[in-house]
Amino acid sequence: MQSSLYPTEASSPSRIFVTGGTGFVGQNIVRVIKDHPLRLLMRTPPPGPAEGGIEHVQGDVTDPASLDGKMDGCDIVIHLVGIIEETGNATFDNVIRRGTENVVAEAKRAGIGHFIHMSALGAQNDPRYGYHTAKYMAEQAVKDSGLAYTIFRPSVIFGPGDGFITTLAGVVRSFPVIPVVGTGQTKFQPVQIDDVADAFARAVNDPSETANQTYELGGARPYTYEEMLDTIAQELGKSKPKVKVPVGLMKIVVRTSRPLPKALRPPVTSEQLKMLALDNSTADSATEALIGRKPVALEEGIAYIRSS
Repeated sequence: MQSSLYPTEASSPSRIFVTGGTGFVGQNIVRVIKDHPLRLLMRTPPPGPAEGGIEHVQGDVTDPASLDGKMDGCDIVIHLVGIIEETGNATFDNVIRRGTENVVAEAKRAGIGHFIHMSALGAQNDPRYGYHTAKYMAEQAVKDSGLAYTIFRPSVIFGPGDGFITTLAGVVRSFPVIPVVGTGQTKFQPVQIDDVADAFARAVNDPSETANQTYELGGARPYTYEEMLDTIAQELGKSKPKVKVPVGLMKIVVRTSRPLPKALRPPVTSEQLKMLALDNSTADSATEALIGRKPVALEEGIAYIRSS
Protein backbone atom coordinates (compact mmCIF):
# COMPACT_ATOMS: atom_id res chain seq x y z
CA MET A 1 0.00 0.00 0.00
CA GLN A 2 1.64 3.23 -1.17
CA SER A 3 1.63 5.77 1.64
CA SER A 4 -0.11 9.10 1.04
CA LEU A 5 -0.21 10.81 4.41
CA TYR A 6 -0.49 14.38 3.21
CA PRO A 7 -2.43 16.09 0.41
CA THR A 8 -0.62 16.84 -2.84
CA GLU A 9 -0.36 20.37 -4.13
CA ALA A 10 -2.84 19.53 -6.87
CA SER A 11 -5.46 18.19 -4.50
CA SER A 12 -8.16 20.41 -3.05
CA PRO A 13 -8.23 20.32 0.77
CA SER A 14 -11.43 18.92 2.22
CA ARG A 15 -13.38 20.68 4.94
CA ILE A 16 -13.38 18.35 7.92
CA PHE A 17 -15.85 18.20 10.81
CA VAL A 18 -14.28 16.73 13.96
CA THR A 19 -15.95 15.51 17.14
CA GLY A 20 -13.68 15.02 20.15
CA GLY A 21 -11.02 17.20 18.57
CA THR A 22 -9.82 18.65 21.88
CA GLY A 23 -9.09 15.31 23.56
CA PHE A 24 -5.79 13.44 23.75
CA VAL A 25 -6.23 11.68 20.41
CA GLY A 26 -8.16 14.52 18.79
CA GLN A 27 -5.53 17.20 19.41
CA ASN A 28 -2.90 15.07 17.73
CA ILE A 29 -5.08 14.26 14.74
CA VAL A 30 -5.95 17.94 14.33
CA ARG A 31 -2.24 18.73 14.36
CA VAL A 32 -1.48 16.47 11.38
CA ILE A 33 -4.50 17.48 9.26
CA LYS A 34 -4.27 21.23 9.87
CA ASP A 35 -3.62 21.83 6.16
CA HIS A 36 -7.35 21.22 5.74
CA PRO A 37 -10.02 23.66 6.89
CA LEU A 38 -11.37 22.25 10.16
CA ARG A 39 -14.62 22.62 12.06
CA LEU A 40 -14.50 21.31 15.65
CA LEU A 41 -17.62 20.39 17.58
CA MET A 42 -17.34 21.49 21.22
CA ARG A 43 -19.78 21.54 24.11
CA THR A 44 -18.31 24.88 25.21
CA PRO A 45 -16.38 26.64 22.45
CA PRO A 46 -13.70 29.12 23.55
CA PRO A 47 -14.59 32.81 23.38
CA GLY A 48 -13.36 34.91 20.51
CA PRO A 49 -12.63 34.10 16.88
CA ALA A 50 -11.02 30.81 15.90
CA GLU A 51 -7.38 30.80 14.91
CA GLY A 52 -5.33 28.98 12.31
CA GLY A 53 -8.23 28.11 10.04
CA ILE A 54 -10.01 26.15 12.77
CA GLU A 55 -13.70 26.90 13.28
CA HIS A 56 -15.50 26.04 16.54
CA VAL A 57 -19.19 25.16 16.73
CA GLN A 58 -21.24 24.32 19.80
CA GLY A 59 -22.95 20.97 20.16
CA ASP A 60 -23.11 17.66 21.98
CA VAL A 61 -23.19 14.27 20.27
CA THR A 62 -25.79 13.07 22.79
CA ASP A 63 -28.15 15.89 21.78
CA PRO A 64 -29.17 15.40 18.12
CA ALA A 65 -30.89 18.80 17.91
CA SER A 66 -27.58 20.50 18.76
CA LEU A 67 -26.02 18.96 15.64
CA ASP A 68 -28.56 20.38 13.18
CA GLY A 69 -26.76 22.12 10.33
CA LYS A 70 -23.35 21.96 12.01
CA MET A 71 -21.84 19.78 9.26
CA ASP A 72 -23.18 21.79 6.34
CA GLY A 73 -20.42 22.54 3.84
CA CYS A 74 -18.13 19.82 5.18
CA ASP A 75 -16.78 16.90 3.16
CA ILE A 76 -15.44 14.56 5.84
CA VAL A 77 -16.42 13.71 9.41
CA ILE A 78 -13.89 12.41 11.92
CA HIS A 79 -15.81 11.06 14.91
CA LEU A 80 -13.68 10.55 18.03
CA VAL A 81 -15.97 11.09 21.02
CA GLY A 82 -15.92 8.28 23.56
CA ILE A 83 -15.59 7.54 27.28
CA ILE A 84 -13.88 4.79 29.27
CA GLU A 85 -15.83 5.36 32.51
CA GLU A 86 -19.56 5.84 33.01
CA THR A 87 -20.77 8.78 35.09
CA GLY A 88 -24.45 9.59 35.54
CA ASN A 89 -26.15 9.83 32.16
CA ALA A 90 -22.80 9.62 30.39
CA THR A 91 -23.08 5.87 29.86
CA PHE A 92 -21.29 3.82 27.22
CA ASP A 93 -24.59 3.32 25.43
CA ASN A 94 -25.58 6.99 25.49
CA VAL A 95 -22.23 8.49 24.53
CA ILE A 96 -20.69 5.83 22.30
CA ARG A 97 -23.62 4.08 20.59
CA ARG A 98 -26.32 6.76 20.57
CA GLY A 99 -23.82 9.55 20.14
CA THR A 100 -22.44 7.85 17.03
CA GLU A 101 -25.94 7.23 15.68
CA ASN A 102 -26.71 10.94 16.12
CA VAL A 103 -23.53 12.00 14.32
CA VAL A 104 -24.15 9.50 11.51
CA ALA A 105 -27.72 10.74 11.03
CA GLU A 106 -26.59 14.35 10.69
CA ALA A 107 -23.71 13.33 8.39
CA LYS A 108 -26.21 11.62 6.08
CA ARG A 109 -28.45 14.68 6.05
CA ALA A 110 -25.48 16.95 5.30
CA GLY A 111 -24.27 14.75 2.44
CA ILE A 112 -20.90 13.95 4.00
CA GLY A 113 -18.66 12.08 1.58
CA HIS A 114 -16.46 10.14 4.02
CA PHE A 115 -17.05 9.18 7.66
CA ILE A 116 -13.91 8.30 9.65
CA HIS A 117 -14.68 6.60 12.94
CA MET A 118 -12.63 5.82 16.04
CA SER A 119 -13.56 2.44 17.48
CA ALA A 120 -11.42 0.18 19.69
CA LEU A 121 -9.57 -3.09 19.35
CA GLY A 122 -11.76 -5.84 20.78
CA ALA A 123 -15.10 -4.23 19.92
CA GLN A 124 -17.66 -7.03 20.07
CA ASN A 125 -21.31 -7.67 20.81
CA ASP A 126 -20.96 -9.16 24.29
CA PRO A 127 -23.21 -7.83 27.09
CA ARG A 128 -20.56 -8.68 29.69
CA TYR A 129 -18.48 -5.80 28.34
CA GLY A 130 -20.47 -2.59 28.07
CA TYR A 131 -17.65 -0.58 26.52
CA HIS A 132 -16.87 -3.11 23.80
CA THR A 133 -20.54 -3.66 23.04
CA ALA A 134 -21.18 0.06 22.65
CA LYS A 135 -18.16 0.34 20.34
CA TYR A 136 -19.43 -2.61 18.27
CA MET A 137 -22.92 -1.11 17.95
CA ALA A 138 -21.41 2.23 16.95
CA GLU A 139 -19.44 0.48 14.22
CA GLN A 140 -22.62 -1.12 12.92
CA ALA A 141 -24.32 2.29 12.74
CA VAL A 142 -21.44 3.57 10.63
CA LYS A 143 -21.37 0.53 8.35
CA ASP A 144 -25.15 0.56 7.86
CA SER A 145 -25.27 4.29 7.12
CA GLY A 146 -24.67 4.06 3.38
CA LEU A 147 -21.81 6.56 3.78
CA ALA A 148 -18.28 5.77 2.65
CA TYR A 149 -16.46 5.02 5.90
CA THR A 150 -13.13 4.14 7.46
CA ILE A 151 -13.10 2.56 10.92
CA PHE A 152 -9.99 2.42 13.09
CA ARG A 153 -9.63 -0.05 15.97
CA PRO A 154 -6.51 0.93 17.95
CA SER A 155 -5.04 -0.93 20.89
CA VAL A 156 -4.12 1.24 23.90
CA ILE A 157 -2.61 4.52 22.71
CA PHE A 158 0.46 6.01 24.36
CA GLY A 159 2.08 9.42 24.19
CA PRO A 160 2.32 12.66 26.19
CA GLY A 161 -1.05 13.25 27.85
CA ASP A 162 -2.32 9.68 27.60
CA GLY A 163 -4.51 8.19 30.30
CA PHE A 164 -3.04 4.68 30.48
CA ILE A 165 0.75 4.45 30.33
CA THR A 166 1.08 7.73 32.25
CA THR A 167 -1.22 6.35 34.95
CA LEU A 168 0.78 3.13 35.22
CA ALA A 169 3.96 5.21 35.43
CA GLY A 170 2.50 7.10 38.38
CA VAL A 171 1.85 3.81 40.16
CA VAL A 172 5.34 2.50 39.43
CA ARG A 173 6.91 5.76 40.58
CA SER A 174 4.99 6.29 43.81
CA PHE A 175 3.99 2.88 45.19
CA PRO A 176 6.44 0.97 47.41
CA VAL A 177 5.70 -2.16 45.35
CA ILE A 178 4.38 -2.56 41.80
CA PRO A 179 0.87 -4.04 41.89
CA VAL A 180 0.14 -6.48 39.05
CA VAL A 181 -3.63 -6.84 38.75
CA GLY A 182 -4.70 -10.35 37.78
CA THR A 183 -2.25 -12.77 36.18
CA GLY A 184 -0.32 -10.04 34.42
CA GLN A 185 -0.39 -12.10 31.22
CA THR A 186 -3.10 -10.21 29.30
CA LYS A 187 -1.57 -9.03 26.01
CA PHE A 188 -1.60 -5.43 24.80
CA GLN A 189 -0.10 -3.90 21.66
CA PRO A 190 0.42 -0.23 22.59
CA VAL A 191 0.41 2.10 19.60
CA GLN A 192 2.07 5.51 19.66
CA ILE A 193 -0.17 8.57 19.24
CA ASP A 194 1.76 9.97 16.26
CA ASP A 195 1.31 6.66 14.44
CA VAL A 196 -2.44 6.73 15.13
CA ALA A 197 -2.71 10.35 13.99
CA ASP A 198 -0.88 9.56 10.76
CA ALA A 199 -3.22 6.62 10.10
CA PHE A 200 -6.15 9.04 10.33
CA ALA A 201 -4.31 11.45 8.03
CA ARG A 202 -3.95 8.62 5.54
CA ALA A 203 -7.72 8.08 5.53
CA VAL A 204 -8.31 11.82 5.07
CA ASN A 205 -5.89 12.18 2.19
CA ASP A 206 -6.40 8.81 0.49
CA PRO A 207 -10.18 8.30 0.71
CA SER A 208 -10.57 6.03 -2.31
CA GLU A 209 -7.96 3.57 -1.02
CA THR A 210 -9.27 3.52 2.57
CA ALA A 211 -13.03 3.71 1.96
CA ASN A 212 -15.24 1.04 3.51
CA GLN A 213 -12.34 -0.51 5.41
CA THR A 214 -11.90 -1.43 9.06
CA TYR A 215 -8.30 -1.23 10.24
CA GLU A 216 -6.81 -2.63 13.44
CA LEU A 217 -3.98 -0.46 14.74
CA GLY A 218 -1.30 -2.04 16.89
CA GLY A 219 2.19 -0.97 17.81
CA ALA A 220 5.52 -2.64 17.13
CA ARG A 221 4.78 -5.81 19.11
CA PRO A 222 2.56 -7.25 21.83
CA TYR A 223 3.47 -6.99 25.52
CA THR A 224 1.92 -8.72 28.48
CA TYR A 225 0.56 -6.40 31.15
CA GLU A 226 3.49 -7.37 33.36
CA GLU A 227 5.98 -6.66 30.55
CA MET A 228 4.49 -3.19 30.12
CA LEU A 229 5.04 -2.52 33.82
CA ASP A 230 8.64 -3.76 33.51
CA THR A 231 9.21 -1.48 30.50
CA ILE A 232 7.84 1.50 32.42
CA ALA A 233 9.91 0.68 35.50
CA GLN A 234 13.06 0.43 33.39
CA GLU A 235 12.37 3.82 31.76
CA LEU A 236 11.90 5.38 35.21
CA GLY A 237 14.95 3.65 36.66
CA LYS A 238 12.82 1.97 39.32
CA SER A 239 13.57 -1.48 40.71
CA LYS A 240 10.78 -2.59 43.00
CA PRO A 241 9.18 -5.91 43.90
CA LYS A 242 5.95 -6.81 42.11
CA VAL A 243 2.89 -8.09 43.94
CA LYS A 244 0.01 -9.91 42.26
CA VAL A 245 -3.40 -8.47 43.18
CA PRO A 246 -6.46 -10.65 42.43
CA VAL A 247 -8.98 -8.98 40.13
CA GLY A 248 -11.78 -9.77 42.60
CA LEU A 249 -10.01 -7.87 45.38
CA MET A 250 -9.34 -4.88 43.12
CA LYS A 251 -13.01 -4.81 42.07
CA ILE A 252 -13.98 -4.40 45.74
CA VAL A 253 -11.45 -1.59 46.17
CA VAL A 254 -12.71 0.20 43.03
CA ARG A 255 -16.36 -0.15 44.06
CA THR A 256 -15.89 1.02 47.65
CA SER A 257 -13.69 3.95 46.64
CA ARG A 258 -16.12 5.45 44.10
CA PRO A 259 -17.42 8.15 46.53
CA LEU A 260 -13.86 9.40 47.08
CA PRO A 261 -12.22 12.20 45.05
CA LYS A 262 -10.66 10.88 41.85
CA ALA A 263 -7.14 11.48 43.14
CA LEU A 264 -7.78 9.01 45.98
CA ARG A 265 -9.31 6.26 43.84
CA PRO A 266 -7.36 3.38 42.24
CA PRO A 267 -6.01 4.26 38.77
CA VAL A 268 -8.36 1.80 37.05
CA THR A 269 -12.09 1.62 36.35
CA SER A 270 -14.38 -1.33 36.92
CA GLU A 271 -14.79 -1.70 33.13
CA GLN A 272 -11.03 -1.77 32.63
CA LEU A 273 -10.78 -4.49 35.26
CA LYS A 274 -13.29 -6.60 33.36
CA MET A 275 -11.39 -6.07 30.13
CA LEU A 276 -8.17 -7.36 31.73
CA ALA A 277 -9.62 -10.81 30.98
CA LEU A 278 -9.29 -10.05 27.25
CA ASP A 279 -6.17 -9.73 25.13
CA ASN A 280 -5.86 -6.36 23.40
CA SER A 281 -3.43 -7.21 20.62
CA THR A 282 -3.78 -8.06 16.94
CA ALA A 283 -2.05 -10.28 14.41
CA ASP A 284 -3.52 -8.11 11.64
CA SER A 285 -2.26 -4.62 12.46
CA ALA A 286 -2.51 -2.20 9.53
CA THR A 287 -0.41 0.53 11.16
CA GLU A 288 2.80 0.02 9.19
CA ALA A 289 1.03 -0.32 5.84
CA LEU A 290 -1.01 2.83 6.45
CA ILE A 291 1.77 5.13 7.66
CA GLY A 292 4.63 3.75 5.58
CA ARG A 293 7.05 3.13 8.46
CA LYS A 294 7.60 0.81 11.40
CA PRO A 295 5.40 1.70 14.39
CA VAL A 296 7.15 3.11 17.44
CA ALA A 297 7.81 0.47 20.11
CA LEU A 298 6.76 1.20 23.68
CA GLU A 299 10.32 1.29 25.00
CA GLU A 300 11.29 3.73 22.23
CA GLY A 301 8.54 6.24 22.88
CA ILE A 302 7.89 6.71 26.60
CA ALA A 303 10.62 9.14 27.66
CA TYR A 304 7.76 11.56 28.41
CA ILE A 305 6.81 9.57 31.54
CA ARG A 306 9.94 10.78 33.30
CA SER A 307 8.37 14.21 33.69
CA SER A 308 4.69 13.23 33.84
